[in-house]
Formats: sequence, C-alpha cells, structure tokens
Amino acid sequence: MKIQALLDALKTQIIELETRIEPIKDQEFSQSRFDLQLFSHKSARLGDCQNELNKLYQQLCHSVSLNNNQQVNFLTEKIVHQIQAISREISTQPLREKETSFTKKKEHIDLYERLSQHQDFERRLQAMVSEKELYLSGLTNQTQQYQCQKELAVLAGRLYRCRQALLRIEKAIEHQEGQFLE
Repeated sequence: MKIQALLDALKTQIIELETRIEPIKDQEFSQSRFDLQLFSHKSARLGDCQNELNKLYQQLCHSVSLNNNQQVNFLTEKIVHQIQAISREISTQPLREKETSFTKKKEHIDLYERLSQHQDFERRLQAMVSEKELYLSGLTNQTQQYQCQKELAVLAGRLYRCRQALLRIEKAIEHQEGQFLE
C-alpha cells in the first residue's frame, strides 16, 4: 500500500512536469542539455526526455509488480534525477531565451561594426588609388610608369576584394534584419 502511494506521487510529478513541458516539448535545442548517463537518447528536445521518463515509470511499475527491489531502487533514483533535471531546464528557459536574444543582438552589432570598418577601408583604398593614378599621370620614365601601374593594379585588386566583402556584409545584415521581422 505504501509503495502504491509513492508510485502515485511520482506519477503526479511526472504529469505536472508534462504540462510544464507541453509548450516547448518539440523545440529543438542546439545541443543536448543533459548528462549522457541521465538519459539514454541523444535528443535535444524536452518532449523526448519526457517520453523516456514515462517509459522508465512504466518499467518501475512493472518492477514493483515483480517485487524486484534492486531494480525498483535503481529506477526510482533515476526517475527522480530525471524529474529534477527536466524541472531545472524548464526553469532556465526564460534565461536561455534572453541569452539567445543577446547573442543575436551582439552579432547584429558586430556586423554593423564590420560594415563601418570596411567602408573606412574602401575610402582609404579609393584615396590611395586616386593618388597613384595622379602620380602615374605625371611620370615620364617607362620603368617608373610600369612600377606604378603594378602598384595601382595591386591596389585595385584590394579595392575590389574590399567591395566584395562589403556586399557580403550588407547581405548578412539584410538576412539578419529579415529574421528579426519574422
């Protein structure tokens, strides 16, 4: 009789946990949140953890009916640890959402910083190209002209790569802003 009351108490906790998990049960995390020995699966969804918890509870009930005390003790301890772990994870969800939001905002700011840096690089490279072209127009010596044209070609290549990087950064910013609007 005492054992049945304990099983009922565990079942009540599992059901309560299930209602807390329901809104986020299918949300996939970037990585598994639990110790590999706590849950046998490698899933990153709380719904899968809840399913494993339910299966363990069924095994516990079966072990109780078989009067296998060693198995009952092991399963009870594991179920309690799983309930605690899942409860802690549910409790940290608001913090994890803030952390994710902060990381996205930081990436957003970093892109704007990179855009500003590359725009500055572009301005300086453009000024260097203009200066080299002006210098080249005043040269009369063929060797010096050839050397200046080589330097001008190198600068033009750097300017081209800088502009390509600017385009990539601008596309990344557009992509991020599109995600924020969704």
